[in-house]
Amino acid sequence: MKSLAIVLCYRAAYLLHHAICLRPGIPLRHSRLVVIGAYRTGGAGKTPFCTWLAETLSAHEKHVAILCHEYAYDEAAMLREHFAAKPQVKIFTTRNRYRLAHELDRTQEFDFILCDDGFEDSRLVGATTFVLLWENAPTRLCELWPLGNARSLAKDHSDHHSGRTVEIRCNGTASKIRFAIDNITNRKGEDLRSVQGSAHYRQINIFCGIGDPERLCNDIREQGIAISGKTFLKDHDRHFSDKLQRALQENPQSAFVITEKDAARLEKAPEKPFPWPDNLYIARQKTIVDETLAHRILYELLNS
Repeated sequence: MKSLAIVLCYRAAYLLHHAICLRPGIPLRHSRLVVIGAYRTGGAGKTPFCTWLAETLSAHEKHVAILCHEYAYDEAAMLREHFAAKPQVKIFTTRNRYRLAHELDRTQEFDFILCDDGFEDSRLVGATTFVLLWENAPTRLCELWPLGNARSLAKDHSDHHSGRTVEIRCNGTASKIRFAIDNITNRKGEDLRSVQGSAHYRQINIFCGIGDPERLCNDIREQGIAISGKTFLKDHDRHFSDKLQRALQENPQSAFVITEKDAARLEKAPEKPFPWPDNLYIARQKTIVDETLAHRILYELLNS
């Protein structure tokens, strides 16, 4: 009953916020606007897909801006590191994607402006919107947070963005995108699979603060790695570094696995460098897009 009351309050606040603060805006004049989103509250793979899309567009000599919310500081840091050698891709953080998109549009510097997780911002009209689906689009109140893991209902987006919407299945036999572990290595480049079970690492612990930690664990098990312990922190946890250092000190004979987004948090304080012990491993992910879908996306974006 308490959760249902929260859902109803959340729903009322959502509709009021959109009616007052997020009324449809005006399209961009020069840049192509692309929104990457999902109904899920987190863990849908939006940032990895945004990374793949920016890589693909930059490979076709396009200049790309990626807009992240200021709250997702760790994702922005991860993207900046990833694209450090590609000056044609620039990362921006903002509390107002709509306003920043128009500011960047006026510079005429970018061919594409990608909004990572801009699905709920109904001011972003005229966009090509990619919606990552793990379940069917939610239609009932019981699917909304906190009873479910959805932020909005399908009917909220029936004419959303006044542009083109492409739904992409991410699981099951009809999946068109897969997110898989590429490698799990420490700072020396040592692969965890080559040392698991050694006298040094009797246990392997997952330590992360991401949207869907259980999916990460399943992906790691698929690599043939047995997980001994799991510590899940909230997504974008700003105290991640201190908590991880404490866990490493308390368990020096265990290996710890974090994600690339978790690792980006550890680089935030240059005045207090993170020690990066040998028993800390980073699980790096790769995005695998169905070839037919990849051609369809490129045709949609480059020829329309």
